[in-house]
Amino acid sequence: MADSFSNPSPIRRSLIAALLCLWVFPGALPEAEAAGWTRPAHHDLEITIDPARHSAKVEDLVTLYPGDREEPSIHFLLHANYTLDTTEIPHQGDWKIEIAAVKDGDTPLHRISVHKPKGKPWPDFLQVRFRYHGTYSDALRENGGPPPGPSGEEEDHGIFLSGASYFYPAVENPDGTFLITYSLSANLPAEWKVVSQGKRILETTVNGPRHTFWQCDDPMQEIFLIADHFQEYRDQYQDVKLYVFLRKKEKQLASKYLKAAKSYIAFYEKLIGPYPFVKFAVVENALQTGYGMPSFTLLGSRVIRFPFILHTSYPHEILHNWWGNGVYVKPGGGNWSEGLTAYLSDHLFPDLKGQGGRYRFQELMKYSSYVNAKNDFPISKFSERTGMASQAIGYSKLVMVLNMLRLELGDAAFLKALREFFITQQFRHAGFDELRGHFEAASGKKLDAFFRQWVRSKGALELELAGAVYEIFQDEYRLTLKIRQKQKRPLFQMTLPVAVWVEGDDKPHIQNLKLESKAQQELHLFVKGKPRAVMLDPYYDLFRRLDPREAPPSISQSYGAEQAVAVFSSKEKNPLHKAYGQFAKALGPATKMFSDKNYLPAPNAALWLFGKNNGVAQSLKPALQQYAVSLDEDGIAIEGKTFAWEGHSFVFTVRHPHDPERSATWIIAADPESVPGLIRKLPHYGKYGVLVFAGNAPTNVLKSTWPAQRLSLMKTFQPGNYTLPKRPPLVDFQPN
Repeated sequence: MADSFSNPSPIRRSLIAALLCLWVFPGALPEAEAAGWTRPAHHDLEITIDPARHSAKVEDLVTLYPGDREEPSIHFLLHANYTLDTTEIPHQGDWKIEIAAVKDGDTPLHRISVHKPKGKPWPDFLQVRFRYHGTYSDALRENGGPPPGPSGEEEDHGIFLSGASYFYPAVENPDGTFLITYSLSANLPAEWKVVSQGKRILETTVNGPRHTFWQCDDPMQEIFLIADHFQEYRDQYQDVKLYVFLRKKEKQLASKYLKAAKSYIAFYEKLIGPYPFVKFAVVENALQTGYGMPSFTLLGSRVIRFPFILHTSYPHEILHNWWGNGVYVKPGGGNWSEGLTAYLSDHLFPDLKGQGGRYRFQELMKYSSYVNAKNDFPISKFSERTGMASQAIGYSKLVMVLNMLRLELGDAAFLKALREFFITQQFRHAGFDELRGHFEAASGKKLDAFFRQWVRSKGALELELAGAVYEIFQDEYRLTLKIRQKQKRPLFQMTLPVAVWVEGDDKPHIQNLKLESKAQQELHLFVKGKPRAVMLDPYYDLFRRLDPREAPPSISQSYGAEQAVAVFSSKEKNPLHKAYGQFAKALGPATKMFSDKNYLPAPNAALWLFGKNNGVAQSLKPALQQYAVSLDEDGIAIEGKTFAWEGHSFVFTVRHPHDPERSATWIIAADPESVPGLIRKLPHYGKYGVLVFAGNAPTNVLKSTWPAQRLSLMKTFQPGNYTLPKRPPLVDFQPN
């Protein structure tokens, strides 16, 4: 089967990017030249894989463009599992090759050094041909990667090769900015299909093995080779080839992903700019991944079949083709791509439905729950998600910072900056400095102070409306607000949205005031009608740590606490008591454990209570009754629904009975068999205050959040029901 199609658009788009780069940033040079290379290196790679033996035979002709490099040597890194058969340099002169053993962490490598002839300059281009064979290293399956799918699924026989596999000779790259183009000719048994970046030029099974040829002319950071017994489905969006590669025949599932890809690519082209690649592919993986690579996404076998993924994680991964895979993150200065991708996907779609404030509130909840003085760090130090705290900084905090930047600049300038950032930085490494430069160019504002306090500094605003009074001033009312920043340091300056309800108008008047970096400040605003109520940050636009009274209790607060105390029921039978003990151990080695008979309250600690008949848990019942939760001998009634004790597991989180700034979580498991599932699943339900599960799996059958209060940010002059209208979203168009 041959697969060939023409697409002139990358040339056109690259030309546009080059012209804009010179226009917007006249001093900018192509990145390869700035790094000492005149252009990206090119690999002509031919690989024959024997999956049964886990082996590969490879030939790679590498072409480099050293320019005026001063270093006398170029170093390549290749996995030590391979035996080098030959290394050839088809250039005249006394070229020398040395091979040494080195390591990248625990990965053994060959370091192949090519030394140019003494006293001679580097040629305009240098070619080195490598031939080698050996056992390939699957970067996912050999390094404690993600878990496999459920038991009973087809055998995992997939192959995942990447830069971390060192399956091709990679130029040693200390600053992480070296880029490459490549062609990849792959030979595998006929039942195997290969996916990589770029454009598939040819696929044929003549004379037995399947031969596949991929070509990537866009500068890449690394080469990926994914192979499995795939079923292939295809479609097209304009000049972009669309693929779905599944591990079994599922035409209906493939059709959903192909249709959604068309919709989201069209949406993001209108929002940001032309899709930067010639294809987009969805690739199924037996392991439970959710990765976005240039021009394809690798989704786990369970993940890909969750119905909600199609309109949540899927557009997020598609958008990574613009951010992170279309414009690369400059190493060492902070990963901006995850937060920006989340803002324009996970946040934007609720925003388009008028629910942006609710989404931002949940992001503030995550930060307030998981980040504390010990684990906080600046966004500029974020590289990747390593836990809930790092995710709350690199994703949630940056979402809020971008939202404040949008508030500061206005929607038009915000979008203009992002579009120009994409066009001028495409297939280049860019950091927060480049991002700031585009926002400044689009808005005409200096943003040094903004990025210094929100990106390069840690900490969060803690806001309080300490007082509010009004008086008649000529033919208006002057409202005086006393604003307090409760955090110790740093103090922040920002645009502060304020909502004022006045007599004769149900809708609030929204004004943006300038808040200085002072611990306490008085602000004045004028309205025509008599004030009825005033609220700070009505739509949750500001990055801040939520006031304990403002944030409803949730299980994320218990997971995010610096310390944990576990209390067990002395009346629990041994199998269930043992299972609860395993749960408590999973909370961390520092968890203090007590029986309900000898429990002693500990300061600054989340309280975890286990067991239906836990004596200490009885102190939580008044709080549950305030939330209309009732418990009796037959079961529990919540939100008008009744659940029997038998066959159900319950999780409640309320305020700590002895420390209102902390949380208490009460877990009542149906039986010992349900506890491992609770241990695995509960961290993914962080925003909820009440959860009900059925069976041993267990399966969630109810999830709910407690109501929030705005007491610390609102002053009511007249009793009433004060509601907020929906606010216009970032754009007035949606995916089809």
